[in-house]
Amino acid sequence: MKFVAIVAGIAVIAAAGSASALEINDMEYLTAVRCHALAGSPLIGADTAAIDALVRDQRHGRSPYVQDRAKSERSRAARQARSSDESVRTQVRQEVAGACQVWLGGEESLLNARAQAAPSS
Repeated sequence: MKFVAIVAGIAVIAAAGSASALEINDMEYLTAVRCHALAGSPLIGADTAAIDALVRDQRHGRSPYVQDRAKSERSRAARQARSSDESVRTQVRQEVAGACQVWLGGEESLLNARAQAAPSS
């Protein structure tokens, strides 16, 4: 009995240590997936190492519906980045340069952005 309690305690500690400190909701996850697809496109060609890790870590535990939506959003973003329409390409560049910047920095960047946005007491 004591052995089981010790093993269970170790498992809880190990799980807590490997869990991400950042929690994002499903809409934020879909935004991150979109930014990941746009930034990794040949049009942009940005370094996606930080957002790769963020998307990978946040994928776990998402419902099948959200996973399907993420796949659709990834495809849609890739299509837009490949567009021959210059106005669409300009919008993609602006989105990556603006709204996606916080996501491209990964978890640390997002935590810093949230800390700056939080009201100070």
